[in-house]
Amino acid sequence: MVKLITLLSTLAGMSAVMCAPTNSVPITIKNNCKSSIQLNQLTNDQPQGTASDVAAGSSTTINVASTWGGRIWAREGCSGSADCHSGAPASLAEFLMGGAAGKDYYDVSLVDGYNLPISISTNSGTEDGYECGAPACSALPTCPKELQQVDSDGNFVGCKSACSAFNTDEYCCTGDYGRGVCDANKYSLKVKAACPNVYTYPNDDSSSMYACQSTGYTVTFCPA
Repeated sequence: MVKLITLLSTLAGMSAVMCAPTNSVPITIKNNCKSSIQLNQLTNDQPQGTASDVAAGSSTTINVASTWGGRIWAREGCSGSADCHSGAPASLAEFLMGGAAGKDYYDVSLVDGYNLPISISTNSGTEDGYECGAPACSALPTCPKELQQVDSDGNFVGCKSACSAFNTDEYCCTGDYGRGVCDANKYSLKVKAACPNVYTYPNDDSSSMYACQSTGYTVTFCPA
């Protein structure tokens, strides 16, 4: 995830002269889950995010700056103004608005793990492969026991990635297993098989990053 943020920030820097967006961008959050969710939003390089509640079957819209970069996630069984399972795995919608060539860059990331099915779609623009495409993970794979994270009551709250669980260079694509060397692992391959257009490990750029010039975006939790 850190790798992705760095890459997207570089793209934004490359396009600083080309685009100077001034308008806000609406991101609609739909909750198609069976229960209420806690919606969390964090801006890149900020220490703390914001949280709000979205009832089952309803939606809300947040407006972000046209140069905003950050991530959005949700949790079931939580409420309040702070992430109730801070640090636990979560399915992420990641954005960098106004990047290279004036496009917005976005992806669904399960690099650090996952907890809820999730999708991103554009409100305008013609879909053509990774141009204005719609990354989604509608059916999460079964979480191996060694990757499961539980709360203090023993309730399952999310599935860790291999990097989060074992913190090795091989799984985290660090050290001797940096870019160009690190490859998919047995855990990420199972996720990729279930959800082929989402980020599953740190070097998964080529089949996971999308770009568009859209009037807005929709993030759906528990998409059909």
